[in-house]
Amino acid sequence: MRYPIRVKRLKELRAGLRRTGETLSNFTPFLRPRRAGLLLALGVLLLETVTSLAQPWPLALIIDYVLTDNKPLPKGLPDLLADKALLLAGIAFLIVLIFTVTRSVASFRRYLLQRLGQETVFDMREALYAKVHALGLDYHGSKRTGDTITRVTSDVKEVRTMLVDSVVEVFSSVTILLGMMVVMLWLDWQLTLLALVTVPFLFLAVSRYRRALVQRMRIVRAREGAIASVMQEAIIGIRAVKIFAREDDEMERFRTESKESLRASVDSAMIEAKFSTVLGIVGGLGTALVVYFGARQVLSGALSLGDLTVFVAYLALFLSPLWALSRQVNQIGTSLVSGERIIDLLNAEPTVKDLPGARSAPAFEGRVTFEDVRFAYEDEAGEVLGGVDFDVEAGSRVALVGVSGAGKTTVTSLIARLYDPQEGRVLIDGEDVKDFTLKSLRDSITFVPQDPLLFRATVAENIAYGRPGSSRGDIEAIAELAGADDFIRALPEGYDTVLSERGESLSGGQRQRISIARAMLRDTPILILDEPQSGLDAEAAAAVEESWRALTEGRTTFVIAHELRLVRSVDSILVIEDGGVAEAGAHEDLVSSGGLYARLYFLQERDPVQP
Repeated sequence: MRYPIRVKRLKELRAGLRRTGETLSNFTPFLRPRRAGLLLALGVLLLETVTSLAQPWPLALIIDYVLTDNKPLPKGLPDLLADKALLLAGIAFLIVLIFTVTRSVASFRRYLLQRLGQETVFDMREALYAKVHALGLDYHGSKRTGDTITRVTSDVKEVRTMLVDSVVEVFSSVTILLGMMVVMLWLDWQLTLLALVTVPFLFLAVSRYRRALVQRMRIVRAREGAIASVMQEAIIGIRAVKIFAREDDEMERFRTESKESLRASVDSAMIEAKFSTVLGIVGGLGTALVVYFGARQVLSGALSLGDLTVFVAYLALFLSPLWALSRQVNQIGTSLVSGERIIDLLNAEPTVKDLPGARSAPAFEGRVTFEDVRFAYEDEAGEVLGGVDFDVEAGSRVALVGVSGAGKTTVTSLIARLYDPQEGRVLIDGEDVKDFTLKSLRDSITFVPQDPLLFRATVAENIAYGRPGSSRGDIEAIAELAGADDFIRALPEGYDTVLSERGESLSGGQRQRISIARAMLRDTPILILDEPQSGLDAEAAAAVEESWRALTEGRTTFVIAHELRLVRSVDSILVIEDGGVAEAGAHEDLVSSGGLYARLYFLQERDPVQP
């Protein structure tokens, strides 16, 4: 049975090394620009290794040539060094020189690695953030926001530690170990072999504990992402949490996720504590063996006391890089978990992207056509749209009507290629939207969402978000058209007032009017309005309706509306039902037809609160 177990472990080791190599290869683009800096760091490290190896020798010289006469002075030295006082002064100066050089070199190395590490973090986070924006809504809809944030923040720090600190630390440890072994073999090869007896046990301990530690850290990283998601959801929805008095429930959610992370972290700490204890015991046994047999050799005259001092000092130093090496092996194993999570994000491919040969969109007239469009979300069973056909003339105003979940928002999302249909085509001015680059296509379309998204920036910057560089005069003129100028000027700093996060310092109606002003300023041939008057009082709604009707003249406008009395004057109404266009026509025609639109309209006339 033991032979198959060894074969299995060997295969696991090979698989682990292969996975480690594949993971590290994904990060070479981030290290390539700093090859010169890393080579300089390694050169400085070699100098630091030499000075570290020299540290025990002044004490050995004092013991052998000053305190005792175990060794005669080497031939060819100046006669002045025969004076022990002068020799002692020279050795003291050598001590100062060695420690000064060692500390200076070590400080420069730390500074260099810190700079290289921060530069690497900057590049890596920039690449990840760009990938976050490149990925489509399908990806973000399937991932927890907090987990994505954790990958860009704390996981990047872990990988930075592996790529810069751990690699250099491993090289440092290996260099010091090799240097000490060379000197120790030169001093006494038999005693060196005796010291190396404990090394296999140390590597066995590393192999055993590393596997368990990596497993625990995978759990820790996953739980940290979950904790961040719980916090992010609760903070964004803090208004709802307080309205429904769910603070205790949110604390319980947080506590549940935290307990899992705590349990895995405590297990990791216990594994490291056991590992440290094993290393201490093995190191103690090795030191005891060397001291015992080394002292016997000193008594027999085969080894000088100074040489034994260097030997014991090296043995103490020998355990230090071994411990550092084993610690960095564990650190690399832990960082690989974060590396795998980052690579998962970096390698994710957007389902909606520029096709080969895609060109910039021309100045659209705005005719929008759906040809047998079928669409289904990956995480939902069944089609949302099942063969949608319609043709909207350029410059016309169209209302999308239907019960909640009918697919109205999906229709508008397909126009801007937030998603791509599984079948059929979406055309603008007779050309498939897939023929255009995403940026140029979306630069021609403006959305006004039902829940306005405002940023922590000035009011003017929020209005100009869709058209950066707009003049203050244009911004103020558009705000007046949107019915927002009066309340903006009443703010403490007017248009220069910095809004709170998500615009929480404003009322719902005020946020909506700023959002409408942003859309007006953007001035695109296609406009999509999702409940544009949501959150407005009757007077403000009337003012906004008058403004956007004047502005949308000559522009293709899609209005998603639940309150049907708001869309009576549009050019046409598309009633979405069961994944298709059930009815189409003007308001009066649809009301007189007695179909779904008529039923919904008369239901709202009797009970305005109905959807």
